[in-house]
Amino acid sequence: MSENKKQMKKITKLVLPLAGLGKRLMPLTRKTPKNLLRVNGKPLIEYVLEEAIESGIKEVILIINPKIEHYFEKYMKEARKKFPSLRFRIRFQEIPAGNGHALISASDILKNEPFAVRFCDDVIVSETSPLSSLMKIFEKRNSSAILLERIPRNQVSRFGVVKLRGSLKIKGVEGKVYEVAGVVEKPSVKSAPSNLIIVGGYVLMPTVLRNLIKVAESLPNAAPDSIPINVALQIELITGKKIYGWELKGKRFDCGTLEKFRNAEKILKKFGH
Repeated sequence: MSENKKQMKKITKLVLPLAGLGKRLMPLTRKTPKNLLRVNGKPLIEYVLEEAIESGIKEVILIINPKIEHYFEKYMKEARKKFPSLRFRIRFQEIPAGNGHALISASDILKNEPFAVRFCDDVIVSETSPLSSLMKIFEKRNSSAILLERIPRNQVSRFGVVKLRGSLKIKGVEGKVYEVAGVVEKPSVKSAPSNLIIVGGYVLMPTVLRNLIKVAESLPNAAPDSIPINVALQIELITGKKIYGWELKGKRFDCGTLEKFRNAEKILKKFGH
């Protein structure tokens, strides 16, 4: 009972995996880390910090590469003044073993509580805050919730695609909510179970972090990107846990490559976001 009460706490902690060195954004990242690059005059990270405040987040954990620590230490001085309601903490990801491995770096802070995750290179323009919607699903269903985007089917082979068990209505949550039955990494167009992909937002139960820790313990010499979040989600489903997905209402701008970054800059500037 005590663990269940902990799981039902209001989510106040947000993890930002920021350890990538942004090689696909060279030469922009030669002097500035990817997540501090400005899009329409604002660092990528600030789009997510504004979303965090709107969602009631109180603590933000930045997972960074030690090589770029001085950039973030400098930025934190500005951020603490600009976002006084947020408490910032930094943890390091020493090896690039995947976005799931990044979460393990914050396990001493997260402990046995549910938490949110956002990737800053996904800039989302939406009337409904993605984090707020995911947190409402968590509160109603006491289960992990993930952010989904519907894309053209001919593009699915580049992403993690969800298999659905069905759709449902959740009071207070606008838009479509689905029960997730599985996650397929980079399927062929022909074999893809849907055209809904997982994008940069999660609200996760403590069991997901425990799954990741177990995977990491079984891979003491983890290869790059070998411990993704999606592996732990699959373990959740295999062991009978529920996962729900919320289909994004709005527009997502992937800023992970130079071409996409420049396209996001152009469009956001045009529409004043």
